[in-house]
Amino acid sequence: MKWASHVLAILLFINEICRSCSLTNLRLTVPRAVRVGHSVTLQCDYDLEEAPLYSVKWYRNSDEFYRYVPKEAPPTRVFPLPGLHVDVSVSNARKVTLLSVGRPLSGLFQCEVSADAPLFHTEMKSAPMTVAVVPDGVPAVTVDRAGLERGGPLIAECKAPPASPAPNLTWYVNDQRVPGSTSASIIKDSELLDTANSRLELTGVGGSWGAIRLRCEATQFRLYRANSVEVEVKPDTPQPASVLLMGRSLNGSSTLINSSLITCFFTILVHVEQFW
Repeated sequence: MKWASHVLAILLFINEICRSCSLTNLRLTVPRAVRVGHSVTLQCDYDLEEAPLYSVKWYRNSDEFYRYVPKEAPPTRVFPLPGLHVDVSVSNARKVTLLSVGRPLSGLFQCEVSADAPLFHTEMKSAPMTVAVVPDGVPAVTVDRAGLERGGPLIAECKAPPASPAPNLTWYVNDQRVPGSTSASIIKDSELLDTANSRLELTGVGGSWGAIRLRCEATQFRLYRANSVEVEVKPDTPQPASVLLMGRSLNGSSTLINSSLITCFFTILVHVEQFW
């Protein structure tokens, strides 16, 4: 029984230590996307309460690239990774700054924090980051007017400038967002950039409908948002052709006489004859 009471006392003592000296509230701040060639700061905040810090380690996927151990001199240590450059002068126990990031650095970034003895309580959090090539320019909209004039559906295509990853394309008809499009595709070029295309098809818009205004919006994370030039579409509704006849003016020169005027003249003449 005495042995059991001693064990219980030890457990209660350790529990009090854990409650008073523990690592809590680990918070990781990593931008979802960053422009290629820019610098970025990753933030790792935590509450140690009364526990001393043992180490902070940063990983890209499973590869460690930065470590901060306050008991060591110097406290910072960088592990080389291709294309990853740490600015040690502004990196510390709570943040790490990466210089001129390249596209291959896209991946999962992790922060691991460990409290010191006797518990060595360790917490880890991760977040994805994409290094993006932002489109240069705005999306362009083209409309198949020839098919529309032949009585076909309204078919329009939107093409965004090359980027990585490809931006999302959204259609708007008369400023109303279209939930989806008939088809979408992505083409990769020699520089491994993606060109996004979206095709919109509207049926049942023939007849005496008014003008339709089309535009396409391209977005890439929070880095890029651009609209195409708005395109107004209205097919040529078939109208009775005006018949133009050649006549003579009072001065002897040739002139054009609209057939509707001639019809009106003969109608008036018939009524006059009936009156008389």
